[in-house]
Amino acid sequence: MSMAVEKECDIGMSFWFPGVWTIRDRTAVAGMLWNSSQAAAGTDGSGVISVSSTSLDIHRSNFSDVKYVYNDTMVEEARKHYLNSELSRPKKGSGSFMPPNYTYHDFEFQFYEIKDAGHGNAYPVTIGSTIVYGDRLVADDSFSRQAVVDVNQHELLNVSYDIRQVVRPKKQRMRQNRSYNYSYYLEERRMTAEGVFGPKTGILCLIACQDRNGSTDCQILITAQFASLDATEQAMGRGKGAISSLRDRTKDHLFFEKVDIWLMGMYSRQVSESISRMDLESVMLLISTTLPCVFAVLQILHVRRRREAAAATSITMLVVLALGYVAPMVLSSEALFLSRRRHYGPFPFESYVPYELSQVMMRAPTLIALLLQLRLIQLAWSARKTKDDARRSAAEALSAAERRALWLCVPLYLIGGALTIIVHAMNVRRAAREDSLTVRIGPEPATLWEDLVSSAGLALDAFLLPQVFMNALSAGTRVQALSPWFYVGGTVVRAMPHLYDVFRAQGYAQSVSPSYVYASPRYDRFGVAWDVVVPCGAALLAVLLFLQQRVRLAPPLFPSRRRLGEYEMVSNL
Repeated sequence: MSMAVEKECDIGMSFWFPGVWTIRDRTAVAGMLWNSSQAAAGTDGSGVISVSSTSLDIHRSNFSDVKYVYNDTMVEEARKHYLNSELSRPKKGSGSFMPPNYTYHDFEFQFYEIKDAGHGNAYPVTIGSTIVYGDRLVADDSFSRQAVVDVNQHELLNVSYDIRQVVRPKKQRMRQNRSYNYSYYLEERRMTAEGVFGPKTGILCLIACQDRNGSTDCQILITAQFASLDATEQAMGRGKGAISSLRDRTKDHLFFEKVDIWLMGMYSRQVSESISRMDLESVMLLISTTLPCVFAVLQILHVRRRREAAAATSITMLVVLALGYVAPMVLSSEALFLSRRRHYGPFPFESYVPYELSQVMMRAPTLIALLLQLRLIQLAWSARKTKDDARRSAAEALSAAERRALWLCVPLYLIGGALTIIVHAMNVRRAAREDSLTVRIGPEPATLWEDLVSSAGLALDAFLLPQVFMNALSAGTRVQALSPWFYVGGTVVRAMPHLYDVFRAQGYAQSVSPSYVYASPRYDRFGVAWDVVVPCGAALLAVLLFLQQRVRLAPPLFPSRRRLGEYEMVSNL
């Protein structure tokens, strides 16, 4: 059996770059294919095939020489809806909707449907008469030279958008598995829109066209209200809006119900403020990871000057601090692999640059602090195992107090871990019962390991607790076991992230994808209550330790009972 393969080399092709764009035709490259042998034979042109390209890589192209022609009918329709809207009237006392140094990026936004799983992105094609689509550098140059003048001089500005929307098909069934997770496929749609934007009101009205069910629907109204630059209005995102149909509900099969949307994104000024905040947090992180090394060195010098201080230092406290330095190093191993959250392509909520940056900055100082902490543990352990008969009795008494303090601390740590596991399980169960189509605005929920690490941060905040218990349970005279630099400085280092979190909540606008380099929820609990309780509790422990080391003749909290057969010295009266 043989097969004859016939190769033809008479296919002609021609491509060109369109010089004019409209709402119906925004192709980057157009052309046609034909059979050259038929054309030479004088036959009809039925074999001609028209082609065009609108690839997603269109953002890399240069369209500065393309002329855009607005559809006057659609622009007037959008203008009519804008003027009929109550939101088109500027409110008294409202903040500015456009920053002083705005760019065309401020006209871009992401949107998420409130009641469904749909989401999408809106990219400006033209602002006024200026093309801002395609290559970023060219668009920035065109916007700064032409579009800025149009925005400042016109109360209503003609704009056009390219909108990419991802929705769930209505006729698709959702399949539920045993873990209460729903699986369904999302469909990507594209809309081209034209309309008007009010720079003074922050209102955007667009009339959009979309191919649906084999026909083109150009009666889609998109309205968006951008939030002002006030931080209070930015708490829930960049604004709100709606996508609705202008068709008759009863007669037209292309009609669809109104879809409310949230607008997400950041203005250019907020981006610069966020970068400045990250720079400040990077410096604070470097300082907060370097100071423990300095305090540990001062404590080692303090122990060498006072021989009795090493034995009186709580080994439990030193172990807790050492484990606190180990946890960030274990978490930093995640930076070597792709996190599970990076696989959530349709929901790019979280930025990983701050996390990886913080890991690099923490790794070296944390390793040094860990080695110094291990040295302190070795000194304290050696002092407890002394062979000197004069100090052996005191070391045994301190070891007994250490064991009793350990019996008090370990249950507290276990209770905290158990509560963390219970709360995490409740959150997982509640998330499983939620509507599967609800869009989560924010980062992915924390894993059990991340919740345990955050709760372990509370044990580090109260790192002086074992030392306070040991001093309260020990008999005999008090010893200045810890250097003031060590316990006061350590308390300040643990309290500063919570104080900064209060300042950050007041001074910076909340973001959907928080980029926290310092005072990150990965390593501690943050919030209004925690930011008050943790600094106050750490300061209270530091004050108690100061009093314990100063008041030498204070009796122990729980005096040890004498063993059977021991004698007690009494005075002769």
